[in-house]
Amino acid sequence: MSIEDVKQSRRTMSEDPTKYVCPRDGSDLVPPSASQRSAYHRNGIHHCETCSGMLLNADAAASSFCSDKLQEMHEGFVEEGTPDDIDCPFCDSQMKVRSFAFQRLDGSLTDPIEIDGCPSCSSFWLDADELHRLSPPSNGGKDAKVEANALAVVLEILLQLPVVFV
Repeated sequence: MSIEDVKQSRRTMSEDPTKYVCPRDGSDLVPPSASQRSAYHRNGIHHCETCSGMLLNADAAASSFCSDKLQEMHEGFVEEGTPDDIDCPFCDSQMKVRSFAFQRLDGSLTDPIEIDGCPSCSSFWLDADELHRLSPPSNGGKDAKVEANALAVVLEILLQLPVVFV
């Protein structure tokens, strides 16, 4: 069974229309409200406990700062970006991939990371390995839940910095 088949069957079987599945492995995503980390709720982060990937959505973010930042990032996917092989968990549109860097306080840029963004809605998928490039896993990546919590904190800090398309 393909990932697309798994995603479709979970959507069909689910009685909750707000349940989303991981675009990489088809696992149910943990919603922000089910996390004990406030960073998930403030930034509207759904996460995958299997692969540690993160789904962000501007409308799901409780923080207006984060919501505004995600809307700003979304504009970079409307006309630009390379079509990707995953569909948006929020609206099922084909996502696009773009490289971003974050500008540090001293003006230098972080290493670029690839972010999958939806050109239709303000949703983004971040693979754990992309965030690992900026903050290597402290536990060797063995515990996906612990790793997702650590990456949420890293992401929250990064969202405070200016974003640069590269």
